Amino acid sequence: MLRNRRLTMTLATALVSIILMAAAGCATYGSPGQTPAVQNEITYPPYDGPKKRIAVLEFDNDIQGHWWDRSWNISRRLTDMVTTELMKTNRFIVVERGALDEILAEQDLGSSGRIRRETAAKVGELLGAQVLIKGAVTEFAQKESGGIGGLAIHGIGIVGRTDTGHVAIDLRLIDSTTGQVQQSHRSEGRIKSTGFGGIAFFHGLAFGGAAYNKTALGKATRQAVQNAVSYIVNAMDARPWEGRVVKATGGTVYVNGGANMNITTGTIFSVYSKGDELIDPDTGLSLGSVQSRAGTIRVTQVMEKFSVAETLEGSGFKRGDILKLQ
Repeated sequence: MLRNRRLTMTLATALVSIILMAAAGCATYGSPGQTPAVQNEITYPPYDGPKKRIAVLEFDNDIQGHWWDRSWNISRRLTDMVTTELMKTNRFIVVERGALDEILAEQDLGSSGRIRRETAAKVGELLGAQVLIKGAVTEFAQKESGGIGGLAIHGIGIVGRTDTGHVAIDLRLIDSTTGQVQQSHRSEGRIKSTGFGGIAFFHGLAFGGAAYNKTALGKATRQAVQNAVSYIVNAMDARPWEGRVVKATGGTVYVNGGANMNITTGTIFSVYSKGDELIDPDTGLSLGSVQSRAGTIRVTQVMEKFSVAETLEGSGFKRGDILKLQ
């Protein structure tokens, strides 16, 4: 009887050791013993309308404290993740990073990364973007807590652990003509993962890599990005498409969008001329400008990055005139 009890205890001890060793082995990947959480990828309704041109400015890092690997560059990486996800929706032409950095440098914004209202409109005009998207990363943390779901085998206990990843991005959608913040939103990702094991280690992990993505923090990062993009898509779907006249010669008008923006032959645009800019006498800031309808054009030929249209009504169109879908 005593011999059987000792044998049982020995086997139990060995089993516990194996479990702990497995958990310790997983710890080098930052997710020891975690139960994988199913990630629900957000899907967007099919879209084949004209793509809207937007610019995603690099996010600010407003996180209190710094505990992660310095090579991660959190704000830049989250900016890139949001940009990539926006392009996957097939709704946008996202201004290339090189062109964006060049314009920001010309406006003396490259070093600070902070865009002010008085310069936002100028940046938007130079980029040809309808909306500027700016954000700030305000939360980026993973917390561990123990004592949950412990396992006992003949008096030998294995303590469970819960990891909570929390990521938050404060978004601002800025009107490119006035520089005003039109909409703001806080996008969050919060994931809990439970299992057995010790502390999660992030040192040496690549941000966005396979091992990082398995952690609660990695899953929360993905969730925050998807929520941010979902909000931007809904906000922009409610905003009418706008384009610009590149050149007008006689009755022929050249449009700053082609196959790359899903423009098709036969598309009809209303043309609006932009009046004088209205400046607030108290603040000195732009309030926008009055638009007056100048005519109608129809696309007859579509190239990769521009289209050719014929005039249906009106005249005197000029470079910079605003185009809206009829």
